[in-house]
Amino acid sequence: MKVFVVGITGVLGRALLPQLRQRGHVIRTLARTLEKMHALEDAGVEAIQGDLLAPSTIEHLASHISDCQAVVHIATAIPHDPTHPDPDAWRATTRLRTEGTQALLAAALAAKVKRYIQQSTIMAYPNGGDFWLQENVPLDSAPTRAVTCAPVIKMEEIIHSIHPSQIHWCILRAGQFVGPGTDQEKRIEALRAGHQVVPGRGQSYLSLVHVSDMASAITTALDSAPAGSTFNIVDEPLQNGDYLDRLANMLHVPHPIRQSELPEPPSFRCSNEAARTRLHWTPEHGIWPEEEQLGIAPTVTSTAIHVKHTHA
Repeated sequence: MKVFVVGITGVLGRALLPQLRQRGHVIRTLARTLEKMHALEDAGVEAIQGDLLAPSTIEHLASHISDCQAVVHIATAIPHDPTHPDPDAWRATTRLRTEGTQALLAAALAAKVKRYIQQSTIMAYPNGGDFWLQENVPLDSAPTRAVTCAPVIKMEEIIHSIHPSQIHWCILRAGQFVGPGTDQEKRIEALRAGHQVVPGRGQSYLSLVHVSDMASAITTALDSAPAGSTFNIVDEPLQNGDYLDRLANMLHVPHPIRQSELPEPPSFRCSNEAARTRLHWTPEHGIWPEEEQLGIAPTVTSTAIHVKHTHA
């Protein structure tokens, strides 16, 4: 299968690339610069210079994917601090999730592509406390979380506006990524430096997923996802305090201090039952870092593609 992937140079894309190859897929993508294009070509990827948000690229997007059987949209530009409510910090990701999705889906329809996979996020759910969040829970439309949640809601509405008989689409709501190159490494470094704290009592739930497990969900969805389906792609949830304490134990450093005066972050206790039973996907890598990850610096490079971590 020839697969057009937008976002192949990001953390998830670098995990996805070898898995697509292992299944015999041919990968095509966009590259924003000549340098990235040549790096991708050296890695065996069919690369076209262009930017998903540029009108000149959008104009020719359907022709770029005309001989592809599937399209995968995993492009984001998440800010350094994903809890920051500043719209400017989220502008690129907002545009990728709205304008980018609209353009890519329209091109896929025009090119008569068979399958379309959209990465979404479980962090657009409302604060669920101890409640299990399944895929039928409405996403959070509260004005206080509009900067991060409204673009996700719009993105999924764009997908849902297309009947699955027109294109075989699937939405994968990813948990917070762990593994090489992810926010987990920032937590490790903060714990090692003694700077990490636990807001509140540490009782809000995290739903994490290793980037390689998220990549395997995408490859599985390409093969067998039911048309018009949505899945939470997460490992087993755990409370924030327990997560940070165990990381501290692995590093042999003191547990982070609970700062009860700070508000608890939103709690996302997400169920992966649907992904297990209907997508037949199971996380295999776990959420805990390998020994080599515990001893490395925060910035990790990949031997697959040596490009910066920006959207393709």
